[in-house]
Amino acid sequence: MTDDLWDELLTTAVGVDADLLAATSPREAVERELSRSRPEDVARSLDVWCRATAGVSTEEGMRSVAHDLGAGTWDPPDGSSWLAWAAWYGERLRQAVDDPATILPRGAVPEWPYPWRVRDSAATSGSSLRRAVHVLVERHRDDVAAWLADPAAGTRLHLVGETGAVVGQVVRTVPLRSGRAVASGVRTTRAAVVLRRLDAGDAGPAHEVAAVHAAEPREDPRAAAWRRELPALTSFLGGWFNAADLDDEPGWDEQRALRSEPAAFLDRVAAEVPRLLARDEVELRAAVDALGCYAEPPHLRRWLEWTSWRIQRFDWG
Repeated sequence: MTDDLWDELLTTAVGVDADLLAATSPREAVERELSRSRPEDVARSLDVWCRATAGVSTEEGMRSVAHDLGAGTWDPPDGSSWLAWAAWYGERLRQAVDDPATILPRGAVPEWPYPWRVRDSAATSGSSLRRAVHVLVERHRDDVAAWLADPAAGTRLHLVGETGAVVGQVVRTVPLRSGRAVASGVRTTRAAVVLRRLDAGDAGPAHEVAAVHAAEPREDPRAAAWRRELPALTSFLGGWFNAADLDDEPGWDEQRALRSEPAAFLDRVAAEVPRLLARDEVELRAAVDALGCYAEPPHLRRWLEWTSWRIQRFDWG
């Protein structure tokens, strides 16, 4: 590999230096680097990419080229195909060169590490959580049966509601860049339960409890209507970004969700995103809360847009 076949933009976004410039998604990392780059540097990246990938038509060949140019992952940064991801990356570079107006202004993508708004919870006891599971699953038994009967409804079902007894505390944390400072803890009798679909063989579909946690003691009066309107997003956001399931970096939760859920369900998620984004900023955050999401980045709207784009652009099977 020679110096002229080294893509600095690719390397910084998804390469060996990616740990120094992390992001929630590869798309976010590429867009941030484009916003930081000079026009001549983007043009050089496009030239290097086009020369290096010309005539490459196999997954192994494209992986090798991408690694030579500075990519640092064995698997494609997004989706399941190096050829598909490389096609998008080349298209995005071409678009940025031909129409610089498509490049976001510097600072439009927040600098990493950025503060996620995180909510958490603490249970009173294991028995309080077991009781919450029993109450909510029984109350929503028709919803559970309908979910199990529909394989395209996703691997997870999010339920939330009143349990009639203290479940624990909802803990709100201040979104700081270094560490988390507890802002308040509020007792609650409401809980959230996440069920995970199981394959029981000849016995048909079954479920187990994937997560359970104390939920906010009060919610927006429109919350139940929002969950009915957006059932796939409720299962996606509440199922993977709930208080009990959050990873140290919520971007990993998104990656796990995209690689675990069936394509038909992800299509439903993507189809619901525009309806969610039709709300103004205040109502959008309230709706995302109502759908069970306990971690939100500062660029919430763009994050949701890019999540929908990732689903539609790439094959995750």
